[in-house]
Amino acid sequence: MWHPGSRQVLRRGDALPVLDFPQGSDPAGVVRAVWGLTVWPLHDLGARFGLGGPVHLQAQSELAPAGLAWSPVLPEPVPGARPWQRPGWPAHTLAWLDTELAARGQGRRGPPTFVSMHDLNTVWEVSLHAGPAEATSAFLKVSETGREAAVTAEVARTLPTLVPPLLGAWPERGAQLVASGGQLLDGVADLDAWTQALTRLADVQRRADPTALAAAGCPAWPLGRAGEAILVLLDDAAALRNWNLPEAEIAALQADRSQVRALLRDLTAHGLPDRPSHGDAHPRNALHGVRGSVWFDWSEATCAAHPFMDAGWFLAFALHPQRGGLPVRSRAGLETELAGAFLRAWDCPDAAPLLWRALPLALLHRAVVYDRQFRDWAGTVPGWRPQYTRFALRQAVGELTRLG
Repeated sequence: MWHPGSRQVLRRGDALPVLDFPQGSDPAGVVRAVWGLTVWPLHDLGARFGLGGPVHLQAQSELAPAGLAWSPVLPEPVPGARPWQRPGWPAHTLAWLDTELAARGQGRRGPPTFVSMHDLNTVWEVSLHAGPAEATSAFLKVSETGREAAVTAEVARTLPTLVPPLLGAWPERGAQLVASGGQLLDGVADLDAWTQALTRLADVQRRADPTALAAAGCPAWPLGRAGEAILVLLDDAAALRNWNLPEAEIAALQADRSQVRALLRDLTAHGLPDRPSHGDAHPRNALHGVRGSVWFDWSEATCAAHPFMDAGWFLAFALHPQRGGLPVRSRAGLETELAGAFLRAWDCPDAAPLLWRALPLALLHRAVVYDRQFRDWAGTVPGWRPQYTRFALRQAVGELTRLG
């Protein structure tokens, strides 16, 4: 437990104090219940993955619980800690944010609420005193690089109705402040909200400026390049084993290479152009609120990809058997309505059979992108890395099996 001034920690005699954090519990809530301290989370050393390690928190007041005292004898820092995982980050960042809000005629109401934190980014909810009528609550997201903030600013500038209200973007800090855009789409039962999300996804693809997105750091994954990378990955059994795929699934993926080549040929022959993409277009990266259905989390945006890569990722995610409990899944004809909304926006309503056949390619496309990012990735939790590649590959096995 770090002191608000960041140069002391709580100790019980010569040792760090110990609290029991049951797996899945909120460490800040446990500390508040046991010690009466309000804290900011800094790092859980893999506790949410069932891994061990001392949890790092920072107190918001100098009060020391009974039997504990502040000590200048500091623990070892977290190796490779990101800026938001280091002592002093919350107070420093909130002071900076308050200055930026004041310059915009706004103010923060109370301390922020922690939403999430890991090696890729951190998100905090901020309540505002003043500002646009629809912006009483906002989300501060900070990432290691400024790419997402730059892309969000570009999309908000050119396609403002397709994103939540952007209150500020600071690429030099990797930070953005986005007003609440409503409810996560996967919790919405209204089918019209879902079809609008897909229509607006197509709007992003058709209308976004590829040159500006490339300048903001977005990579290009045109169908030809993506197809070559998919086939290279499927040929590499060692790379597939690196993601701990079962041998049966590796064999299934490699046996389906001819099917993948045929799908690539058919998509190429159909003729839709490579266009900008969201990159991670699933129903938990879309919101439905006063602006209708809007998209956020542009961290995986590209300046060029086949439009079916976004749509296939969305459909495979939303219609997976394990997500049968989503409120919208009770709607009859859901698959037809979702695919039809997207294809009509692209003026190719007769391409539904091709879109459904392209779902495995969309999953393999994401697997390739994530493999490039995370194959040799090193984070702050020993023995852990993001498992997006494994997830996408295993989903692809299921979709290829479905196609036969």
